[in-house]
Amino acid sequence: MKTILTGGLLAAASLAGVAVAKGDASAALDRLPINAIQVVGTHNSYALPADPRVMAMMAPRLSALMASMTKTMTPERRAAMEDEHPGKSNDMAKTLDYVQMPLQAQLRSGVRSVEIDLQPDPKGGAYADPLPYRELRAQGATELAPTYRDEMLKPGMKVFHVADLDFRSQCPTFRSCLTLLRQWSDATPGHSPVFVLLEPKLSGLDKVIPGAAVVPKFDRAAFEEVDASIRSVLGRDKVFTPDDLRGDMTTLEAAALAKRWPTVAQARGKFVFLFLVPGMNFPAFAPYLDARPSLQGRMAFVQGRPGMAHTAFMLFDNALTRGGDIHDAVRKGYLVRTRADIDTADARTGETRRRDAALASGAQIISTDYLTAPNIYANDYHVAPFANGFRCDPVVASCPAVR
Repeated sequence: MKTILTGGLLAAASLAGVAVAKGDASAALDRLPINAIQVVGTHNSYALPADPRVMAMMAPRLSALMASMTKTMTPERRAAMEDEHPGKSNDMAKTLDYVQMPLQAQLRSGVRSVEIDLQPDPKGGAYADPLPYRELRAQGATELAPTYRDEMLKPGMKVFHVADLDFRSQCPTFRSCLTLLRQWSDATPGHSPVFVLLEPKLSGLDKVIPGAAVVPKFDRAAFEEVDASIRSVLGRDKVFTPDDLRGDMTTLEAAALAKRWPTVAQARGKFVFLFLVPGMNFPAFAPYLDARPSLQGRMAFVQGRPGMAHTAFMLFDNALTRGGDIHDAVRKGYLVRTRADIDTADARTGETRRRDAALASGAQIISTDYLTAPNIYANDYHVAPFANGFRCDPVVASCPAVR
């Protein structure tokens, strides 16, 4: 019997290739630490399709702006952008052409990671009247795709992708998204852990497009609002936090490298919140990390690099080019997110190399925009969630075969 050390406990795991009864396999999986499992999640999980007229109006402007911005990037940043968005189309409408099923339906189907974009709105109304809707109404357009205008007028963190472009959402406020998670969780007691990716939006289009919404600064108050909302809606007992991992160790990274992650059984019914760092802009996270280098008292982990005190979670979106980095990070004890498909290109052509590389990489979180087949492009490309929400990680765990 092979053993896996986790949190100071020895968790028994069946040897790979040894056939065991279904019940025994399920028990063995429950004893795996959560850094030794793999889940399928969705990207921009809250998204609703944009009004086609908005895309027709705004996408050409954005495509031109993106081309201009790329020319001014440093070589290093341009290379990183190309790696994160390989084969990116100049047609923004094509890049953003995906449709997510209802959030609770995703979770019921076995999805165990969701991604939520956060747009600060401390006064309310910052995004209630999008620029393209104003322009379209001036042209006589009617029956625009609906938004939750009443909710958008209230103060509080909003959830959508890009202001004045891709702004329709199933749950327009962070608290409403958390409420959907809580309702599903309460109706599904003992569910396997759910990884919630949070992406704070740090800017808007107002500096380049006159009349676009001014995105308020993602400041200390905004970060505090995120933590307070999680505590209020979900409750501390339903969240596995950085403090829970670190325990009495000197840094959060040391705890991750010591593989102190809880077992699936210990993490059932819980959520793990993980902040993405857009463009690796760590200074923007100073308000969240100030005086808390290992995220003491915080509700969410933060993406990092090796050697940072807070690093327990890393991001490598492109498994085709970063497979070795993913494999190395996972073996060391970090949590890793990668993407099975990027910017619709893989799914449009039915290309499966990135998907297969992602699944084989050992990354614990695999994000996709396509859970079922046929997909919206009428081909078979998809990434189905795992039965019961997760599977044994192929890189760091011994996975039992079920007879």
